[in-house]
Amino acid sequence: MACPDFHEIAAICGELRELLHPPMNTLKLICLTIIQLIKQAWLLPQSVAIAAKQRRRRTVLNGFEAERLDRIRNPSKYIGK
Repeated sequence: MACPDFHEIAAICGELRELLHPPMNTLKLICLTIIQLIKQAWLLPQSVAIAAKQRRRRTVLNGFEAERLDRIRNPSKYIGK
């Protein structure tokens, strides 16, 4: 009979650990989820501020781009300016 290698033993031990301690794994998963939710809630105001800043910047750039395109399309409107 062949001796099982390290990976097989590690896999069996991992499965055995999960079978013996399912409440602990569930509790760990719940705690990690709660921590992630708290982290997202904490960073939400910063994310909203960044999004608003990017939107204002994009609006200004769109205005400049519209004027640039208008100057290219209608150069006679901008003679002497």
